[in-house]
Amino acid sequence: MGWLHAWIGFAAGLLLFCVFATGSLAVFDTELTRWLQPEVPPQAAPFSAQVLDRTLPTVRDLLQQGEKPFITLPSMRDPFMRVQHHDGYEFLNVPFNPQTGEQIAARKTAGGTFFYDLHYTMRTGLYGETIIAVAGLALLVTLGSGIIIHLKGLIPDLLLLRPFAARLRAWLDVHVVAGVPFLPFAIMMAYTGTFIRARTIFPPVSYIASFETLFTPSSHSDVSAEEEKPSVSPLPSLPPLLSQAEQTLGDKQVGQILFLTDSMLFTRTDMSGPLLTREHVDFSPVDGHFLRHVLLPTPVTHTQQLMEGIHYARWTGSGLRWMYFLSGVMGAVMFASGSVIFLMKRRKQSGGRIMFRLAEGLAIGSIPGFLLATLAFLWANRLLPVSLASRPLAEVHSFFVVWGVSAIAGLLLCFYGRSRQGWKIELSVLGALSVFLTPLDLLTRSGVSILHAPTVFAATDLCALVLGLVSLQVARRL
Repeated sequence: MGWLHAWIGFAAGLLLFCVFATGSLAVFDTELTRWLQPEVPPQAAPFSAQVLDRTLPTVRDLLQQGEKPFITLPSMRDPFMRVQHHDGYEFLNVPFNPQTGEQIAARKTAGGTFFYDLHYTMRTGLYGETIIAVAGLALLVTLGSGIIIHLKGLIPDLLLLRPFAARLRAWLDVHVVAGVPFLPFAIMMAYTGTFIRARTIFPPVSYIASFETLFTPSSHSDVSAEEEKPSVSPLPSLPPLLSQAEQTLGDKQVGQILFLTDSMLFTRTDMSGPLLTREHVDFSPVDGHFLRHVLLPTPVTHTQQLMEGIHYARWTGSGLRWMYFLSGVMGAVMFASGSVIFLMKRRKQSGGRIMFRLAEGLAIGSIPGFLLATLAFLWANRLLPVSLASRPLAEVHSFFVVWGVSAIAGLLLCFYGRSRQGWKIELSVLGALSVFLTPLDLLTRSGVSILHAPTVFAATDLCALVLGLVSLQVARRL
């Protein structure tokens, strides 16, 4: 069990650290998008359905470009209307005033959904989903073996925390304290996440067939791009259709309006309950007449919806969402401390081997390096010119460039026998970027006031400050 826990835990743990870190951020993806668009005020006037038609010109422009735009209605998490679409890389959004319907001039950004996509695909599509689903199975094996290892001394280990003991003992205490109290959450996330992505492990078609499609040349049409653009007729007024959809779904139960070429889908809000039903009422985009009411009430779909609802936690209030965030952070700490323990136990015997140095270099790139890239993404959002073309893509490139440089620097320092300097340098830079994020926020956000209630801006800055102080303390103790 010790061998199973150590080797599978380290092999999958570096990836799972990134998965849990991005999952924790994805819990607040909507709030992060608001931080990344500081031009949008923290509060808004009550929503008036009559202003929905003010968004239709933007929707028609996107439809003419071949996109599939959708309107997200104001909610407790985000009091603004937003017209969004997926450009093939990110979910881009345009915010609107919910009272007047006027468009709010805000910077373009990849938004908090960047971390959501990174969480389950690592930006590699279906193949990334498959790897992360397999890592979820490895997580279940690691948790099971860890429980067996610590079962006899579980209570004494849990009640004993020695931060100033010998390094190995202190890291082991951190590993146990971060892991044991949040074991139910880790098991739940591992099981529901693997269940949701089960079709990537057991696809309806063979792996061979799916790989063959990679080498099959795609047929190119002779039709020009201008001729392929769909013609969009004037869209019907939305307020009457919203009222009709609410008669079926319930008052204030519509969360999104999706526009397709042949229908408009008024979808039930994700916050309606733990079942992520995706129930929707469809209308014609030509004259607005009713088309269909789509609901999948079978036991199989209810099981799928329940698993998705538990995993995504979009229906929960702020208190439970913070518990998800804290549990995800503790899961990331568990993987990081476990990787450090794995390396410390083998340093004396295998520290000079190239495979050990490679493993430690990967650990430096995956733990402090990944967090450095996350802070670089936030810094890039505030420092890049607002008028920059392809600005969301520039934010993403900043993330991956910093992550790549951090990983290469960690590997080089480990290969030259200076792994401790690698940890210290990256943790120190991480601490500095995190601590100074608050001054950056205050300097680059207009209308800053300490008199209004705590908002997503204060919460983001405070979390970054805590991360910075912890990083600096760990760097000092190394």
